[in-house]
Amino acid sequence: MWYPSVEEIIAIHDDIVSEYPDTPSGTQDRSDVEFALDYIEEGSFGSAPVAIHEKAFHLLRLLVANHPFVDGNKRTALNVTVVFYVLNGYRFEYDDEVRSLLKQFGTDEASVDTEETIKYLRTRTEELDLAEETEEWREDLIQYGVEQLTDDSSDPND
Repeated sequence: MWYPSVEEIIAIHDDIVSEYPDTPSGTQDRSDVEFALDYIEEGSFGSAPVAIHEKAFHLLRLLVANHPFVDGNKRTALNVTVVFYVLNGYRFEYDDEVRSLLKQFGTDEASVDTEETIKYLRTRTEELDLAEETEEWREDLIQYGVEQLTDDSSDPND
């Protein structure tokens, strides 16, 4: 199973807040991001999420409720969860209901029904054929690779 790194989550956050000039950037507590990742990978106090939807639930919950960023926590949590699903072979097609879940995580985490939310995640995802997806993006991936190889800023003589 693929798990994002702290740096990848922070990069997703930075990308999101850069799109909104009135949204302050910055991390309040990096250890909250680390905790979320440790929890979905290893668990704590003898309890660990096992299934992908349980892991996605806790990733979403912890990145919102623990408020690791100055702003944009809900947007970051949602985007990280979408990426988490894709890189583990699922497409997460959320709807407007996700907004109320995110708000609930941020204001009254204890009131969120874990089983109902995991059921929501399960019904809003579908398995991807990653080989097919990769083939569809093949030209874009090749172009990206060529651009990275020919990027003047990576020239060691500069």
